[in-house]
Amino acid sequence: MDYKVTLDFAPIYECLTSLNAFIGKQNHNAMDAGTPWVRQVQTRFAPVMLQRMKEVLKLTDNFSLSPYIWSCPGDRTAGGFLNWFESLSAGELYDISGRFGQSVPSNLAGLRDSAAEVIRAWNDGYFSSIDPAIIEGLEQEAKGRAALLDGTNDMEIYEQATEGMRLYPSETLKQVILTPQYHARPLVISSLYNEFMFTSYSCDALPPEEGRPAAALLRLTRALSDETRLFILRQLTGSQLNFTEIVKAVGLSKSTIHYHLIALRAAGLVIVHSSGKSTSYSLRLEALNALPGQIGDYLKG
Repeated sequence: MDYKVTLDFAPIYECLTSLNAFIGKQNHNAMDAGTPWVRQVQTRFAPVMLQRMKEVLKLTDNFSLSPYIWSCPGDRTAGGFLNWFESLSAGELYDISGRFGQSVPSNLAGLRDSAAEVIRAWNDGYFSSIDPAIIEGLEQEAKGRAALLDGTNDMEIYEQATEGMRLYPSETLKQVILTPQYHARPLVISSLYNEFMFTSYSCDALPPEEGRPAAALLRLTRALSDETRLFILRQLTGSQLNFTEIVKAVGLSKSTIHYHLIALRAAGLVIVHSSGKSTSYSLRLEALNALPGQIGDYLKG
């Protein structure tokens, strides 16, 4: 059964993405913003609030707000969403979670209150003061990508937006909600709930400084400048390998291969074949074929 792709964006999505990017220490080295951004932002918050953020995000690890954002009927700025979210009764919270097949904890209302507390603090201390051009750029990206959908190319649009993630139809998946995100670039993050999947994909919402190369070009050239990554691409040429097979072929640790695959995925150099719980990788020629043109356009200025 084919799935339907919908583009969606609201500031609250990016508010949560930025908060999770800030707290998620395991992803800091993989993000474009990296640890310098984290160090800069953490000076805005008292140590007790930083600790509270970490505690609440750990508590709500399996309690995604994406279904609630998608279901919110009105203002979806950070403040507008939180006003609606906090007004929901326990029954309404359970109804929305149940509709998306989330496992519902017994203390759902308490988790909602804790999450709302931390999101308000994050919005007041950081998100409300970000460059408005980021939000404008993400909104334009979502509108532009939505205009490309014609009812027959959902899988292609998903793969293009995610720079190579190929999501195959399944018996259960019916709706895929694609949301552009800026703060966690170049990561692509997905959450699956029975018939629904939410995927936030990387978007360079701000243009590069005058005369500087675009972030996408930098990711591509950096990915190709490493011997191990070139060797991985050689293994994937004409083959479709899973993670274990790549580790065996390259002969390095799983953590090292994971790091290299993140770089290759960020550059759009591999296709990630995703079907159920099965994931494998192959070479994505589109990125390689586009490289000469991108370099030429940049050098000509």
